[in-house]
Amino acid sequence: MQKTLIVHSGTFKTGSTAIQTFLARASREGNLPPEVAYPTIGRGTHSVQHQNLYSQLLGEVLFTPALGTWEQLVESIASGSAETTVISCESFSLLKPEHISAIGDYARQAGAKVRWVHYVRDQATFYNAFYVERLMVMRPEHAELVDLPFEEFREWSPLDMSFLRYGEFADTITTAIPDVDLRLRPFIRKELRHGNAVADFLSTCELPIQGEGAGSSNVGSGWRTVETARHLAPIVAAAPMRGRLRGVDSWKATRLKWIQILRGEFVTKATQLGWNDSSAVYMTSEFRQELLDDYRDDNLLIGKLGGFSFTEMIEQSSFPDYNIGDYATIPGDEVMAVVKLVMQGLHTIPEEIQQEVEDARARRREAEASQRGRLRRLLRR
Repeated sequence: MQKTLIVHSGTFKTGSTAIQTFLARASREGNLPPEVAYPTIGRGTHSVQHQNLYSQLLGEVLFTPALGTWEQLVESIASGSAETTVISCESFSLLKPEHISAIGDYARQAGAKVRWVHYVRDQATFYNAFYVERLMVMRPEHAELVDLPFEEFREWSPLDMSFLRYGEFADTITTAIPDVDLRLRPFIRKELRHGNAVADFLSTCELPIQGEGAGSSNVGSGWRTVETARHLAPIVAAAPMRGRLRGVDSWKATRLKWIQILRGEFVTKATQLGWNDSSAVYMTSEFRQELLDDYRDDNLLIGKLGGFSFTEMIEQSSFPDYNIGDYATIPGDEVMAVVKLVMQGLHTIPEEIQQEVEDARARRREAEASQRGRLRRLLRR
């Protein structure tokens, strides 16, 4: 039986979280048909995307073998009954040729053909959305970048934004995995099958799953929320979180989970204050035109490879007006309510993070006790 490994590589800001959440929940609740698998290998039970498989390919410090490896995935596909296995991670869109080629090798070892699904979003809307997300993440390693100009984001972005040249990436995939079944899709709302990202993905992949009502969009961040996150980023970077996380497998990864929890509370509070009634738009019409010109040739290539008029779709679409106001006009009591919440959150470790720390320390104590036991037995001999 010919098996299929579906690799969903995003890109970023194309409904990937909705797709991953739908598949992870369906898998957890036993709602996937027996011929389809969305494995926990490479993502663990508490994550929805296969980030660990990406980290293994790159040899990143965040790679955690306990969360599952490519070798385990190969074994699972080869020995399992599922005809189709789906893995998903937006970071796959950042892979270099050697990494993509490695995925092809792993698939062949598992006896599977690769079906690669890649969504493309017009560069201007992505650029604005990704800039907002970078500020909202409040990742300590990026704190020094938050005051650099919006128009220069491609140069100072923590990620190499060359992946916005979708045509080049598509060519890389077909060269690295010659027999790949590459499926490109435009992430434009009116073009999505059945009107949402999840249903479009399931249809594109030819998966026998219903996805009605599953593609709800994330709440947008208004400019007041984003600009407050910009001011908070250096404070988050200076917070003494590492000492509280001593003993965990990866303190950086656990710290990011802590910040993610805090960010969720921050956005909830900002929404209650009415800060997110409209999404932040940093893009001016002049800069949008500059991006359209820069990426036009690559977008024409995507149209040829994907079989849809991507350039025409983009050029005929509208874009909301620049709406960033003066931060000094935000009422002080509103700012203080948000800042107080964040400051308290930085100095009060969340229960689930505390449990993770305690579990990790317990595992370490058990391992050390076991090691001492082995040494004592050796000495007796």
